[in-house]
Amino acid sequence: MTKYSIHDQVKKYKPLALFLSPVLLPFINGTLSLVRKAVDMPKGVNVKEIRVSTTEGDLITLIVYLPDKVRCPSPALLYYYGSSYFLTRPPHIKRLTAEYALKTNAIVIDVDYRLSPQHPFPKPFFDAMTASEWVLEHTEYLGIDPKRIAIGGDSSGATLASNVLLYYRDRDKYPFSYQFHIYPVTDVRMRAESLHAFPFWSVKLNKMMWSLYIRDEVTLPNKYASPMEADSFAGLPDAYVEVCEYDPLRDEGLLFSKALQKDGVPVETHCVRHAFHSYDLIASSDLTKTMLKTRVAALNRVFYE
Repeated sequence: MTKYSIHDQVKKYKPLALFLSPVLLPFINGTLSLVRKAVDMPKGVNVKEIRVSTTEGDLITLIVYLPDKVRCPSPALLYYYGSSYFLTRPPHIKRLTAEYALKTNAIVIDVDYRLSPQHPFPKPFFDAMTASEWVLEHTEYLGIDPKRIAIGGDSSGATLASNVLLYYRDRDKYPFSYQFHIYPVTDVRMRAESLHAFPFWSVKLNKMMWSLYIRDEVTLPNKYASPMEADSFAGLPDAYVEVCEYDPLRDEGLLFSKALQKDGVPVETHCVRHAFHSYDLIASSDLTKTMLKTRVAALNRVFYE
């Protein structure tokens, strides 16, 4: 453990979680699920779902996106969606993960992990680890090249990807060839100046997110929830880090990118001008289309060059 408990950092914010009552949160997630079902898949991609047992015997789902023209063994992206740790899979992530698969001609696996407040830390982290272990143990079954597996996510999903990478690195294991982070959350200490600069995701909401996620004392190192608390990022794979100009979490992502580079990790960093957090939910915008091309180009370079 580090010198203080993460729980001590967030327990004073627990009253903020009252805004998401046991009635309101299921309604929000139910609505998101209905909208997600209505999202059309791009042609040329097939989807299958795999159920995997968690450390406690519950089931999580791996959503596997398979391009029609995929050549096995294929590169792969293991992806964790952004949820603020309490929201179900956003509808636009269904579209984006399918687009990643189609435009890289690679297999993409989106992990539907358990959510707080019913399943607080470390359960989502354990689910992220379980999913990664299952994929790594079943590369032949999935048709994946074990030497070309990237790991990533958006927002809190990018946090989970970072947590997983640190866990493996700490055990001298390096199974992933690339890390892919879209507007990541990186620090429970909330030290970034941009948290106070923009109204789209307030400090109060950020505090509520962490208080819902970290509800009890745990015996894991803080870095497995809050990656910026790692002593070092040395040994991690090359990275893509994307942040948004008008995102309260912008500076957390930029500080994360600098910390990676300081420890010798090559990083491709993009600060998307005039963009807000989750700007890519608007599929028709020129900005979304441009940055989708940028993301795909980064993945294609690591997959095929």
